[in-house]
Amino acid sequence: MFRDESSKVIQKAHAQWGSSSSPTDASESSASNSSPTWADDSSGSISDSPSLASPLSSRNVAPARIPNKIGLNVEQQGMQFYINRYLMNHPDSPRTRDEVAAYFSDADAAQNVMIAVGLAGMSNLLGNKNMNLLARSKYVTALKQTGQLIASNNPAGLIARLRSVVSLALFEVVQGRGPRVTVGSANTHINGAVAVLRSVLPLPQAPNKGAHGVLQLLFSMFIPYQMTDTPLSPGFFETLKFCKQLLDGLPESCSVDLALAIARLIQLLAIADHTVLTDEHYITNDLIRQFLTLDDVFDNLETPLSRAFPFAEHQGEYPAAAVFRKKYHTYGDTWGSRIWNHYRWARILANQRLVQFVTEYPISSKQNIPTARKTRCYTTIERLAEDILTSAPSHWHHPMLDPESTRNFEARGMGNSGAVGLPSLLWHLMVAGCAPNVPLEFWSWAHNALQVIWKQMGMQHALALSEMMEEHRTKLNKEASMQVGIQA
Repeated sequence: MFRDESSKVIQKAHAQWGSSSSPTDASESSASNSSPTWADDSSGSISDSPSLASPLSSRNVAPARIPNKIGLNVEQQGMQFYINRYLMNHPDSPRTRDEVAAYFSDADAAQNVMIAVGLAGMSNLLGNKNMNLLARSKYVTALKQTGQLIASNNPAGLIARLRSVVSLALFEVVQGRGPRVTVGSANTHINGAVAVLRSVLPLPQAPNKGAHGVLQLLFSMFIPYQMTDTPLSPGFFETLKFCKQLLDGLPESCSVDLALAIARLIQLLAIADHTVLTDEHYITNDLIRQFLTLDDVFDNLETPLSRAFPFAEHQGEYPAAAVFRKKYHTYGDTWGSRIWNHYRWARILANQRLVQFVTEYPISSKQNIPTARKTRCYTTIERLAEDILTSAPSHWHHPMLDPESTRNFEARGMGNSGAVGLPSLLWHLMVAGCAPNVPLEFWSWAHNALQVIWKQMGMQHALALSEMMEEHRTKLNKEASMQVGIQA
């Protein structure tokens, strides 16, 4: 139904917007007609969703061929790729004819960034440099249009402004190659989205007066801040304080407490990385104690989070590559599913650093971390890493799953925004797969998921993180071999 609907939407959109062929259309058409070598030889247009139309091997999910559809110029192909791969068939995407129509009714300003994202994904999969240049050109145009849209400050266009800015960030994730540069560039746009939304709060008609929308943006910024080693700005904490006021007296206010705990984690990680530490030194002892205190804060947050954002674990007969250990979670809403993964990711990093202290500073650790606490660190890491993998179907639909099955995993979403929540999941999957002492099965499942996302969506960030996972595994294997050699 959605494949058919997306084609109708494209026709309707181009009837309204007009479709002018760019000077590069001829060369793009020629490039697109060349047959790339894919593992999956399925034919058909890009409007078809090969990942849902036919079963795929659980051992190797490869991207479908992306031939040039007769009647669509390259810009239309980019738009259609965006609709099929980045908008539809995701947990938080339009679900009815009216929702699809509503999404595109305010999409005039975002048209070029949608095309840019679609063309970027296609060019990555096809290796088409001309298409990539056109994607960048559309991105630059979208930047200018978004700036004009924000400058107009039309209250009625808030959703369009936010959608444009967040989609610009998505382009950076699709197009960017280096993880640090990618998240840094994307974070610039997310900062802009926070500023746009903060300027109109409180919103009387929005749930929690708009606090959830701001918090989702703020939480998505933690990973870029941590990866780029950038200090959190005073404005970040001021916005958190304002959200706390909007949520005063509500169970969901614990999400602000979680944000403050993650902010503290980022600060402590930066201190640990930029301080010369020595074993049995008072600075080292003090830092270990601060991490232990922070982990206690995370532990105490688990109960209020469970009350505010309850979830349940279920089992079912699903492909092993799509549903980890045949288990999945169900959440009340999309925001709840995301807040839990932010909690899991952050607490894993906190415990991972404690484990690292035990290895690098054994005397200080022995004085501050009892054996039972060290054991708890490992069990907490494995439990939360497994929860991240188990929750994956709530954030992303593996192409091996049929549409009927995906309905079992979906939470209620209000953004109808498709894949915009996926970049955070990519990082969470890598953290879960590379967490210390977790089974190799965790690494394999997370790595496979990142590879599938790359091959289906052409998202460069997924490929980059999967390569980081490979480097991590290679390092562990070398260390294990050296240890065996020493014992021998």
